[in-house]
Amino acid sequence: MLTTQARLAKHNNQPVKLVGDLYRIIDIKQVNGTSRMIATIKKIGLAEGKYEPIDVDIEYLERA
Repeated sequence: MLTTQARLAKHNNQPVKLVGDLYRIIDIKQVNGTSRMIATIKKIGLAEGKYEPIDVDIEYLERA
């Protein structure tokens, strides 16, 4: 996924897909000294409270 697409999905509160599951982007940050972007995502589901946020490279995310 492109950085601009990820920022738009975060702003519009749209879900993204990672390995078949739906996630919501919480935060996007840049890795120090590189052009790589990391997204903090949280799984969407009935038991959202038990899922912990994880950090993933934006390139691995897809639009849902």
